[in-house]
This record gives sequence, C-alpha cells and structure tokens, in this order.
Amino acid sequence: MSDNQMSDQIIDLARLLPARPAPDLPADRLQILKEHLMVEYRLAAGTRRPTPQRRRARRHRFAALGAGAVLAAVAATAVALVLTGGQPAPASPAAVELLAKVANVAARQPAPAVSNSEFMYIRSEVAFAMYSGGSQVATMEPLHERQIWQPVANVCDYGLIIEDGQRTSLAPSVARNPSTAIKCGPGNLGNPTYRLLQSLPTDPRTLLNLIYAFDGPGAATQELGKDGEAFSLIGNLIRETIMPPATAAALYRAAALIPGVTFIGHVTNVEGRPGIAIAWTDRRDRDEWIFDPATLQYIGERDYNMSTGTPIVTGNAAVLQRAFVGKAGQLP
Repeated sequence: MSDNQMSDQIIDLARLLPARPAPDLPADRLQILKEHLMVEYRLAAGTRRPTPQRRRARRHRFAALGAGAVLAAVAATAVALVLTGGQPAPASPAAVELLAKVANVAARQPAPAVSNSEFMYIRSEVAFAMYSGGSQVATMEPLHERQIWQPVANVCDYGLIIEDGQRTSLAPSVARNPSTAIKCGPGNLGNPTYRLLQSLPTDPRTLLNLIYAFDGPGAATQELGKDGEAFSLIGNLIRETIMPPATAAALYRAAALIPGVTFIGHVTNVEGRPGIAIAWTDRRDRDEWIFDPATLQYIGERDYNMSTGTPIVTGNAAVLQRAFVGKAGQLP
C-alpha cells in the first residue's frame, strides 16, 4: 500500500466519525499531525514490538496491531488531537476527585519511626502475561505469591525478591556499567529506598516534573509517551514500597495532573476484593490502580492490552501486606 493510499484511508475513516465542534487546525499544524500519524502507522503495522519491561513485577508484553486496527486507532487519534488542539485531554474530573480523596487519606496516616538498618517488606499476589520458548503468543502465568524486601537507607544493603520459589538478590549494578549504574546510597526513582522517598518534593507539580525528567536505571522506555511513563512509574512506586504519608499524598495529587487519567469505577482486584479504579489508557495499554472503596487504600492493579479491540488482561497484582522488618528475608 502506498503512502497516498494509506493517507486516503485515514481521511476516509476520519470522515465516518461525528463532525467536530472545534474549528480546523491551521494547515501547517495539520500537515505536522499527518506526518506524525503516518510514522506511527509504519512503526505499528510493520512488526511486533515489545512494550516496556516494567520495574520488577512487570513482565514483557507484546502488542500485535493489525493494519486495520492501526488505521482505526490512527483516525480516532487524529480527531481526538484536533478536538483538544493537539494536546492530550486532562485527567477526568471524577478521577481527579477520587485521587484527591485518596491523597487526603494517605496524608493522615501516621509516619512510622524507622531505622536505617531496616527493610521495607511487601507481599503480593501477581500474574503477568509471559512469552516462552520463542513463542509470539503470550500466556498468563498462574497467580502466585511475590515477596520483596527493599532497604530503608542504602541500596547496597542488598534487598531480596522471593517469587516462584526463586530467591533474587537486589544488588545495584555498580561494576557492570559505572556510567549508568545505581550507586550506593538512597537510590533513585527506579530503585528507591524509604529515605529517598522521604526526600522527594511534596508539591505535586514539582514532583511530577521530576518524574517526567527521570531517565535513570529502572526507568521504563519511552514507548508509552511521557504521560504513560509517568503514570507507570508512579504505579511502580506505590505498589512495591512503603510510602511516607506526605510523599504518598503528593504522588496521588501528581497523578491527577497527568493528561489522560480517567475514572473507571467499581471493579475487583485479582483476589476478588471489591475496589474502585482509575486508569491511564492509550490505544495499546490500559493500567488501572484499584483502591478499597471504604478505606481508599491501594489494593492492587490490573493491566490490559487494548490493541485487539477487546481488552485483554496482561497483568494482575494485589497487595496483601506491608511492614518494616529487621533484615532481608525476615517475615513480619
């Protein structure tokens, strides 16, 4: 198919959608948008591409987009960008309201007294889509327990993961690549200690700008775009750490500033607990955060592949326990 034929199909698909109330963009901006969408089409329709391998519990996920599905998504994206003047839509009012309530609850939690020699312990049930043996078809792994110990003060006080019967030391890669390695100390946003979390700014906009700018070890790739990556990074932080109350509140308020965050409503987590969820969604992925509707505590997440027309679950996690312990491997 030639570029002109693809362009004609995009225009024909866009014409099928309801007329937009907003005026047309200037010709120069429309041309830039068209060129951007054509690049997206070529990238997506050519080969299967891996989506980011997220920090720790996240696994490889592949989105296979057929040409027809890509064209439909491109047409919808074109109209959405025109309606918003080329800018992504802000977080929905319902999502902002829920995140504000969650942040207020988080801010009221007592701040624990923790020594530098201790570890954060998080126990959860997880299951993610996996590829094995060179297969291009993902299968969901069985739901299983995951335990992680992360140091309070120094990443060189090696943490530990126990999952699927395997013990994995969380040693920073100081020697392998000195220019990009995580150095001894409080870590970074991709591999934080409790002390690092305590040191983060509590102004939501300042914190979100810091998250947008993060590109160190443990950062996801840029395939989701800056907004999706920011939502993903915050999700990683709240799922497998113990948050200082002020930091937790700031992260939830920062999430409410991310364009594209929406309110999902009532759901259940993978353990069957009722919850209420918000999500960040694009044409390939949807990541949901689930909160207890009574306590507004975070109780898990669910991830979807959105590229096939019908959402397919690609990841589940339910947080069961958080505590501080004296050493890696010790149970509360």
